[in-house]
Amino acid sequence: MYRRGVSSRTRKLVIAGAAAALLGSALAVSTGMSQAAESGASSGNINALVPALGFSPGNPNATADRVGPTGVNVPGRCPPTQAQVNAQVALKNANLPSGTDLESRIQRFERTLSAIQDLKCPASSTTLLGRLKSLTELRGNANRDNILRGLGLNETPADKAAATGSGDTGASGATGNAGAGSGNINALVPALGFSPGNPNATADRVGPTGVNVPGRCPPTQAQVNAQVALKNANLPSGTDLESRIQRFERTLSAIQDLKCPASSTTLLGRLKSLTELRGNANRDNILRGLGLNETPAG
Repeated sequence: MYRRGVSSRTRKLVIAGAAAALLGSALAVSTGMSQAAESGASSGNINALVPALGFSPGNPNATADRVGPTGVNVPGRCPPTQAQVNAQVALKNANLPSGTDLESRIQRFERTLSAIQDLKCPASSTTLLGRLKSLTELRGNANRDNILRGLGLNETPADKAAATGSGDTGASGATGNAGAGSGNINALVPALGFSPGNPNATADRVGPTGVNVPGRCPPTQAQVNAQVALKNANLPSGTDLESRIQRFERTLSAIQDLKCPASSTTLLGRLKSLTELRGNANRDNILRGLGLNETPAG
């Protein structure tokens, strides 16, 4: 009886051990699958899906702050490189939405901002927050499908305004007044970088830097162009540093004349990235690679 009891217990232990081994094997497989899933979106498509940061990468060895694209100070090491952000997004997202619909766009921006925070940099070291807000504002817009139809994969209404704003024509009031001729003013005035406000708005809206601005701001590019022309008989047309700075300063002055704050545009941050070059021995090489009103900030 005693020997049979021992044998019975032994058989039970053997069976239990086998079950544990099977469970351990299953867990190992499961863990392996989980790790594979956590490795994130494949690098084959991540570069196209992660929005551009909109500002030049910081110096990883910097100890002092730098002026970010929204005009506020950010750590000099920020933002990370686009490649670093892409890798972090891929690491945390097995599937990054690839659609051109509104919610897919919003999710890509939100997950990119999360990755930037993981990399210990603030959102203000990029232009992502203002561009994201121009997307979230479309949630209640009955015309959002038509607006989105004209945008690229990660383009936003704010990006569209920045890209096309300086090409606006028909600067009302510019023809026949004293000041710069309307023939060249459209090319010389920097783009405002944000979609025009509603002139009938009474409530505030979120501006491109993430702060509230009057809902009627900024003015249209055509209005700003006309005001710049009105006040400036000669607007500098050079690609040198001081000519670029003067065009931005005079445009900001025109916006204030039209009763709108600088924060309703992206001009201030872009201007600061130019004024920072005044003490830079390499400024001529930096400027050589920029378009007429392009700045290191964009």
